[in-house]
Order: sequence, then C-alpha cells, then structure tokens
Amino acid sequence: MDSHLIKLDEANRLVDAGHFAKALELLSGLIHEVSGKSPLKGHACLVRVRALIGLGNLEEALHLVEQVLDGKERQVLQSILPYFLHERARIAHLLDDKRGAIAYYREELLYLSSSMSRYFPRLADNYIAQGTIFLELGDRAECDIYLRLAHDYVDKGTSDGTYAALLTLMGRCCLMDGELSKALELFCEARDLYRANGLIHESTYLEKKIAELQQ
Repeated sequence: MDSHLIKLDEANRLVDAGHFAKALELLSGLIHEVSGKSPLKGHACLVRVRALIGLGNLEEALHLVEQVLDGKERQVLQSILPYFLHERARIAHLLDDKRGAIAYYREELLYLSSSMSRYFPRLADNYIAQGTIFLELGDRAECDIYLRLAHDYVDKGTSDGTYAALLTLMGRCCLMDGELSKALELFCEARDLYRANGLIHESTYLEKKIAELQQ
C-alpha cells in the first residue's frame, strides 16, 4: 500500500479512537506531501475536518469545509462532496443551528449515489442524524419517520458503527418515553458495538449516559 494511503488510514483510526490531536499532527505532514487537488488530498482534508470537530475547533473546521463547498475544489472532489456536506451539517448541529443542519443533510442526500462505497450505511447515517435533530426539536413523529428509514438501510454485522448509532437514537427515544431499562439495554449494546469497532470516542459518550442511568 502507498505510504500516503497508510498515513491516511492511520489518521482515520486515530479520529475513530478519539485521538484528534495526534491525527492532526499526522495529517499536517500528509497534506503538505500530496501535491495539487488530488482525491487523496481531499480525503486527508476531510479527516482533518473530523479531527477539528472532535477537538471542538468548529470555526477552523467550518473554514475548511466552506473552502471545498464554495470553491473550485467542489468539482474536483465531486466523489466525496457528500462527506463534506455531512460534516457541514454536523458543524451546524454543534453550533445549535438545527434547521441549517437538516438543510445540509438533505443536500447531502442529493449527491449520494448507489455507485459509492458504503451507500446504504451512508443513507442510514444521514437518516439517523436527521432523526436525532428532530428528536431534539421535539418533533417525535418526524424522528420516527427517519428511524424507520434508517432501519431499512443498516444491518448489524455489515456496518456495526452505523447500527450502533441507530441503537443510540432508539435509546434516546426510549428515555423520552420513560422506558429507562430499555434505554439502558440499547445504550449498552451500542457501546459494545462501538468498542468492538474501535470507535472509542462514541463508546466513551455512551459510558457517561449509562453511568447516569445506573445511578
């Protein structure tokens, strides 16, 4: 495997594990080593955005994403444009712009193609994210619609990280309904899936939720 691809793969693993600063350090060298506006550089930029979001550096992450969405890179990076729109939506959500986040998630759907890798999990990720926002907006009916859509596109064993996100949203719905034991069961299953797939940042978040429920 090409040394640049090895570095990119390692940076992805670091982000998944919550080691955001280490990922940025690795990516800094990689981005300078890759010339021009190659797809590899685009992927490295995408992982950098994820790391910045993880560190809470939303302004810098937003600047990078908007460079891609507003500039010539939009055409060069057409194949991964949905990924940048997904991160733009995440940033909007974190900045409490929930309606703006929904708009970006819906724009992402316009660019997703069945020819892309992980097409079904990408659809499910999108629906789960939208369902989460509608739950936070107090629109349970709309949340349930997106939960059902996500169920159609994700299976345990084929995309465990996405399935864990689905379980997490289901758990949050159970909490809202006062079904604490069911919520705890779902959160524990999701946490275990995240752990098994090296998604430590997400599993740590659920550990806190589980601890709160067990008090």
